[in-house]
Amino acid sequence: MTQRIKPRMRRAFSLVEMLIALAISAALLAATMFALQTSFMAYQVTADQASTHAVGRLVVHRMVAMIRAGKDFRPLPADIRDRFIESDYIEFYHPDTGNLITINWDRNTGQLLYSIDSGYPVVLLDGVVARTDEQGAIVHPFSLEWEPGRHVYRVTIDLMIIPDDTISTSADNYMADETNGDSPQPIRFVASAMPRAAMF
Repeated sequence: MTQRIKPRMRRAFSLVEMLIALAISAALLAATMFALQTSFMAYQVTADQASTHAVGRLVVHRMVAMIRAGKDFRPLPADIRDRFIESDYIEFYHPDTGNLITINWDRNTGQLLYSIDSGYPVVLLDGVVARTDEQGAIVHPFSLEWEPGRHVYRVTIDLMIIPDDTISTSADNYMADETNGDSPQPIRFVASAMPRAAMF
């Protein structure tokens, strides 16, 4: 007699196996997305810092060039015996055109403004924040060293700028969170210039 062979029944995945596979897939996707987000934020921070470095150096270099050519600086010291004065603004005259040039730091908006003959101000830099010393006092961005009389010997520029790019992304809120290590650090720009009139 011939024996009848029963066909083997194919067994499908059980519900537990499907749940385990879905859990593993979800964990892998979450790890991949976290790695991509971290890489993107690191790239964004680096791009912001590079952009701020380039723009900040250009603006400071331009201010130094104007200060070297300027004359009749303001603000004047309250006492003629004072040699050092710090201020949120600086004014001077251009020797060739005679225009009054004003560079002002607006604490409320964090903008460094530039105007000619008290005209409409133009934004030189955004994101300029206050810097404090060891005692907690605010350090003004402009420091003027005076010679006896009314001649400026040296002008020092000290700016603290928060890196910021013009590109807005959805990760900006996350990057601004101080709890993570990828938040951009402020960049400090310091420069000193001596007017040509003080050199000769």
